[in-house]
Amino acid sequence: MSLLQVRNLGLWYDTPTQPVQALDDLSFDLEAGQTFCLIGESGSGKSTAALSIPQLLPSPPAVLAPGSSVLLAGKDLAKLSNRQLRRVRGTSVGVIFQEPMTSLNPLQRAGKQIAEALLIHQPRLRRAGRIARVRALLAQVGLEDPRIANAFPHQLSGGQRQRVMIAMALANDPDLLIADEPTTALDLTTQKQVLDLLKKLQQERNLAILLVT
Repeated sequence: MSLLQVRNLGLWYDTPTQPVQALDDLSFDLEAGQTFCLIGESGSGKSTAALSIPQLLPSPPAVLAPGSSVLLAGKDLAKLSNRQLRRVRGTSVGVIFQEPMTSLNPLQRAGKQIAEALLIHQPRLRRAGRIARVRALLAQVGLEDPRIANAFPHQLSGGQRQRVMIAMALANDPDLLIADEPTTALDLTTQKQVLDLLKKLQQERNLAILLVT
């Protein structure tokens, strides 16, 4: 059985005037270690589809169509409670958002933000263990300079901020990584570096990657 099975995924947004359909009957499978790309024009529903998988869209206004099914390792995410979904997000599913400058907290240092992802899902991990894990994650994504952990987002380059986001998404060893246009705000050279990094991490961790582009 595939790691991720999306079946008949439909979604609309409730608006003050009338419902707006954003997705209609989307189905695909994704195996562990594979990459599946959602490709389309701006506004075609790519990000809506990707964020519908871990149920990250606010409901309302987002409403899943009847019959929509999102199976992750056999568990239907569309039928889980908010509490159950919080356990899945960040553990089984990691997400890299489009723009790290708006996704990262501008008032917190990079290392603290990665540590928070660990604290939420691994509360028994001691402070020393979290610090060691943050350093290891930053090294994994090519940020070996110890000063990076103490830097605020505005003190980092676009590529460095994106790598911090990747480290946060991988903090709790997810099986599925959703990358929502992870290279949008980067120059061409940095785009290639980020995509090469994702490929390397995928091979090392047998990650399934859903790539929106």
